[in-house]
Amino acid sequence: MDRRRTTLTLAALSGAFVLSGCAHAWFTPTGTPYPPRPDDCAIEVYTTGIPDREYEELGILEGESGWFDGANMSELLPEMKVEACRAGGDALIIHMSQRYASGEDSDDKIYSSATVIRWVGPRPRS
Repeated sequence: MDRRRTTLTLAALSGAFVLSGCAHAWFTPTGTPYPPRPDDCAIEVYTTGIPDREYEELGILEGESGWFDGANMSELLPEMKVEACRAGGDALIIHMSQRYASGEDSDDKIYSSATVIRWVGPRPRS
């Protein structure tokens, strides 16, 4: 009976992993470390140009999405925002997003890189 329960548990966990998609992001610190903010903190996103207020760079954020989640930024950007919050950031400056094919089946993926920044001075009121 225990063997059957273990097999069912492993099958359920495998299914959950497959259904969870494959968007993930990782942060590499390059500046002063700050305490993490809540995972759902507000993160501004800049895709053209840089902010017109003073900021400091905290590090580089990279992310990849693909396989089951359709290789699009709508799946990847929320993961990148969570990592920016965990790094103590206020905003992301997206440098590039690139779609590419990977693997034997040429599954579409998207790769993106950004700089995590933190505003210098008092935070604006929300």
